[in-house]
Amino acid sequence: MSTAILQRTGLEPGAAPMSTPDQPAAVASSPLRVVMVFNMDACQGPTGVTRHALAQLDRLAHRPDVALRLISGRMTEPDGRAYWDSLEDLPRRELFLRTRDLLRWWRLQPWPAIERIAGPADWVYSPAEYLVPSRKARRAVTSHDVLQYLRFGPPKSRDMMAAAFQRADLILSVSDFNTQRLIESFPACKDRIAHVPNAAEDLFFEPCGPGERESVRDDLGLPPGVPYLLSVANFQPRKNLIRLIRAASALREVASGDLALVLLGAGAPHEVKPLREAVAAIGPRALIRLPGYRQGKVLRAAYAEATALVFPSLCESFGIPVVEAMAQGVPVALADSTALPEIGGAAGWYFPPDDESAITATLRDLLDRPLERARRTELGLAVAAQYRWRTANDQLVAALTARL
Repeated sequence: MSTAILQRTGLEPGAAPMSTPDQPAAVASSPLRVVMVFNMDACQGPTGVTRHALAQLDRLAHRPDVALRLISGRMTEPDGRAYWDSLEDLPRRELFLRTRDLLRWWRLQPWPAIERIAGPADWVYSPAEYLVPSRKARRAVTSHDVLQYLRFGPPKSRDMMAAAFQRADLILSVSDFNTQRLIESFPACKDRIAHVPNAAEDLFFEPCGPGERESVRDDLGLPPGVPYLLSVANFQPRKNLIRLIRAASALREVASGDLALVLLGAGAPHEVKPLREAVAAIGPRALIRLPGYRQGKVLRAAYAEATALVFPSLCESFGIPVVEAMAQGVPVALADSTALPEIGGAAGWYFPPDDESAITATLRDLLDRPLERARRTELGLAVAAQYRWRTANDQLVAALTARL
């Protein structure tokens, strides 16, 4: 990337920052000046990282004790553009370069500093592991899943995370499990970590309307009234969905078509193909559906009508669908490893995710014990109540303020 290209983007060292009101240096009574940097194109089929980012963005934008400015690279996806346009009066700037190209440049050259783009700031906040240069502003990044990057990511992932963590003044970790992996893999981070968890949107704590419930099976491609087990996850191999298909199909109800399995999510063609092959191998009577990605009220209805959420992930540092399902009063059957026992707590039904027979046995136990299912469902409501975005946002602002 040449200097000439940077000059055309408005990122050259002499470029004027985006227009914002003049603000005095931060004092106790002044709003916390935060510049948030995020790739808004990630709004297209948002994963947990993006849902975290948008939830924090929305709450930061409405806090009187925070003066927020938003920076994104050039957007090409319509969902990102629509969300961006909905922000109305929030000070923000879209750059000429795509976010990934901007981050690639910043890994090579630590300029222009964020203040050249956005003006003076107390913090530059990246709700992902972005390396963003600054002059005086402190840098905060969110660590979502260290183990995933180290176990399943390309070799360069460790170096990129190490660089972001090394230069960060504050690392926000979404779970105690992730914090331990951070300390094990990057010991120098230990004294710069704060716990700021994921959560479920307020929508999932509200009751699902009768009309939404009545239409959900048609949306999922199921016959009226048929019960179903639900998975909400992308189709990456670490989500362990092929084992789930085989384990669920060992239940007599699934094999006969009396209980369906619905896999909500999406993936690349090479991720979808083995799932469809696994489904095809089960037999024609089983009702196993892959209806695609869902969000908002449609996703809430899918939870509300489900017999249980099944989450067999091999590598998870939080698991937002677990909280969403519990908030809707749905039992959760979870892998007994990584962060899932921490998030599900006493409400979960647990199994070793690499053992298909154990997954089947756990689902059998859940289906056969209605009183215990009801008891754990009540526990799940209490557990989910601990994971609200307003609480997580308060924790974020408190962590930033404490380290000024």
